Amino acid sequence: MDDIVLDVRHISKTFPVKTGMFSNSAGVVHAVNDVSFNVRRGETFGLVGESGCGKSTLSRTLLRLVSADSGEVYFNGQDILHVSESEMRKLRVGMRMVFQKPFNSLNPRQTVRQIIAAPFEVHKNFSCQEKEKQVLSLMDRVGLSRSYLDRYPHEFSGGQRQRIGIARALALHPELIICDEPVSALDVSIQAQILNLLKDLQQEFNLTYIFISHNLSVVKHMSDRIAVMYLGSIVEIADSQGLYKHARHPYTQALLSAIPSMDGANHRERIVLKGEIPSPVDLSTGCSFHTRCNHVMECCCKHQPDFRSMEDGSRVACFLYEEGGR
Repeated sequence: MDDIVLDVRHISKTFPVKTGMFSNSAGVVHAVNDVSFNVRRGETFGLVGESGCGKSTLSRTLLRLVSADSGEVYFNGQDILHVSESEMRKLRVGMRMVFQKPFNSLNPRQTVRQIIAAPFEVHKNFSCQEKEKQVLSLMDRVGLSRSYLDRYPHEFSGGQRQRIGIARALALHPELIICDEPVSALDVSIQAQILNLLKDLQQEFNLTYIFISHNLSVVKHMSDRIAVMYLGSIVEIADSQGLYKHARHPYTQALLSAIPSMDGANHRERIVLKGEIPSPVDLSTGCSFHTRCNHVMECCCKHQPDFRSMEDGSRVACFLYEEGGR
């Protein structure tokens, strides 16, 4: 277990739905449903799925920015969901986050110097000279000119703002960084630059990433292992190459078939999903994907499939596979 940085066990999160003038309860949205996985030291663990499947909610739950309803999250063996706020503040030194929209995640009233220096002021006691030295070093490392130190976020492009966010995340030398769709709001030409920067930083600082995206090509490029999420649940986990060569879950197969191919030899037959997406407020019994699955069986409508371990080390939650795989 020494190589496991993050161990997530049966995490669930719901949000109440309020209606009417008096905000009467109309049920709950099941954003994350019984999610379990682990992240190994030094790897990039990809999390992919459609928009609205619960990826961002899960990421915020892992850092306790949103409280979980149930489950356990262990960071280096310590259960972070049941420690005090003061202890959690200490643990966040080793767990940082890069957000999807860099402009929204930066304080518009602070300069770049203040934004990057904030973690040093909150978590540790540094002299002004030490703090300035650290800020300048981080600016250099993420490719920002030192002349930008006293500028404000609105004066930068999207790619530059994301570099500022990455520099802030690197402060205090964390072990784990959660990247919540860090390039989805950027131009395609800038995306490659940010992705290459993240890869270089991972090697230099021995970082562990959770990389969240709905872009399957980007996830494949970045990840060692990938978890596929659907309607709040993880349906398949496999190493990156294995998932793209031999996806097992029908939902994963449909996602991969939607990737445009420039090589006719690697072209996949398009799988069109029909049927209605179940409401996250009123989840149906059985497999959450059974209303859209092309291989649905009677058992799929009545029972929730368990995760099954395959011979190649992947795991899939689908009744198509017997124990041990096929």
